[in-house]
Amino acid sequence: MTRADDSSLSTHELQTVKTHADRLLREASALGVFPTPIERIMAAAKLTVVEDEFLDESVLERFMKMAKSSLGAVKSALGKVLGLLHVPARLVLIDSAAPQPSKPFLKLHEAGHSALPHQSKMYSLIHDSENSLDPYITDLFEREANVFAAETLFQGTRFSEEARQYDFGMKAPLALSDRYGASVYSSFRRYVTSSSNSCCVIVLEPAVMGEGKEFSAVIRRTVVSETFNVIFDPLDFGPCIHHRHYLAHLVPVKRKMTGRRSITLFDRNGTRRKCSAEAFNSKHHMFVLIKDDGPAPTILLP
Repeated sequence: MTRADDSSLSTHELQTVKTHADRLLREASALGVFPTPIERIMAAAKLTVVEDEFLDESVLERFMKMAKSSLGAVKSALGKVLGLLHVPARLVLIDSAAPQPSKPFLKLHEAGHSALPHQSKMYSLIHDSENSLDPYITDLFEREANVFAAETLFQGTRFSEEARQYDFGMKAPLALSDRYGASVYSSFRRYVTSSSNSCCVIVLEPAVMGEGKEFSAVIRRTVVSETFNVIFDPLDFGPCIHHRHYLAHLVPVKRKMTGRRSITLFDRNGTRRKCSAEAFNSKHHMFVLIKDDGPAPTILLP
């Protein structure tokens, strides 16, 4: 099932998050240090990270007892818990079973809850009063923490500035994911959302194989640049890509990569447009990177 946008903020909310992310980076003397020094940043945030045990039910029960909350409410709200923050104790718990590439983002996400003053104050009040957050506020706080993590991990505009030194394509996010110590997933997302090109990345779950060449891969999320979203409707890709889908030939089901190919997409007005596309298969997801190259040429018949 395609997941909803988990990072959209208003202009004011975004600027607030960027300001506090930049402040923490400077306090940690982390700007220009590669890979991004997560432990130094967490220390600057005065947070203690524990990640040497699973966040199983017994751990959660002890954590919730300390936080004066109910385990049922937390598990219901969060589903599979990978990270938790206890504001008064300045303690961050990270599930050691979480994929290693995702841990930097998880840690910085929890740091965002603590570093954003309006969030940390609210969580402290809830801790004291044993109340719960309104679902809308919870959703907003999670989106703010996601953006905070990305702004911190990719050091503000530094990632996008370096990305522009590459020709557009998969080479940039793959190379920069190593440089910044980020997961391939978060690097592709940052690459597209900060790009000046009209582009998108379709993030696919691992393919389910059928008979012969049949396969189906659920679209986890389609991340788009602002201009791509103006020209195209991302919903046109559908909920999944299968062997009969018009993008099926791009999906690297049994290979690591699909080299750059020319494709045609229809914009919101039904006009054909030329695009280039390539794909990468990681251990956890497949990524189809698409760039708009402009209106398709008109063929005039005599």
